[in-house]
Amino acid sequence: MNPSSSIRIHGIHYTLPERQVGLEQLSAEGRLVSTPETMRDFGFGDCRVSNVPATQLASATLKALLERHGVDPLEVGLLINASVLPTSSLVPRGESLAEFPTGDNAHLGLFRFSSTRLQDELGLSNARTVGLSELGCVSLSHAVWLAHAVMEMEDLKYALCVNADVFPDGIKREVVYNVCSDSACAVLLSRNPEGLRLKTYHTLTRGYYWDPDGHQNELLAAYFPTGKRVLEKTFKASGLAREEIKLLIPHNVSLRSWEILSKFTGIPLEKIYTENIRPKGHSVAADNWINLKDVIDRGLVKKGDHVMMFSFGLGAHWGCSIVQI
Repeated sequence: MNPSSSIRIHGIHYTLPERQVGLEQLSAEGRLVSTPETMRDFGFGDCRVSNVPATQLASATLKALLERHGVDPLEVGLLINASVLPTSSLVPRGESLAEFPTGDNAHLGLFRFSSTRLQDELGLSNARTVGLSELGCVSLSHAVWLAHAVMEMEDLKYALCVNADVFPDGIKREVVYNVCSDSACAVLLSRNPEGLRLKTYHTLTRGYYWDPDGHQNELLAAYFPTGKRVLEKTFKASGLAREEIKLLIPHNVSLRSWEILSKFTGIPLEKIYTENIRPKGHSVAADNWINLKDVIDRGLVKKGDHVMMFSFGLGAHWGCSIVQI
């Protein structure tokens, strides 16, 4: 990243559904692969389940973020919609002023993209829209990095990044030993010098693991050593030592995996913020940013501190960034 960059992370806002479903109920509904006891041992508790589509979660979250920071929608030059699930990137039946296409035009339902719907609904008339997909749980972090790069190249005042995902009815909520929640999280970037500074972002993609079912055992074996390598490269790129990192802000995968990664990397478990795993579950690509907002709001970090944000997305992608508060 450009050390003299004026781009800052101006604000973060997230939405979690009020409805909380316990592990026993998920199991009774056939939405777990493992037993509730196993998932509880892995650090999970409740799962957040939305009663509205991802498009509604995204819209409400973006609107709240803009209002909170007093940003005129017409001043936003870029909107990146980083949904993970393919179903979350489309405006579903019943979620539009227009009737869902039927008959000879039924196939046009595949082109009802949520990014342009959000632009129209929120009055972001001057914002170019980008739909970012196929990056799994690194999607929102990748969107922030991309927005940062575009703002560096062009004279944009504000950029918005959003991730919103809602699991379809009947789909398993356990994904490779992690209990997944519905959520939405939005990040606002600006040139306000008081914001958070993205100091470095490093990603690594290993396409060999593109099939998470067929390569699941190999992927689990590669997860920790590859994660360690990504963390080390991020430290090297930033010029910071481990002791200069106040907290590691994780995505909310199982507590057991963080215990193992802690030993692999030499980062003490007490410096890894795992408090949100049990009450909030794994919110797909939103975890890091939800957790970052929470540690700031709870006073666990102060201005000038450095935090590291690590995530992994099926596909397979490892991502790691360092943010200065």
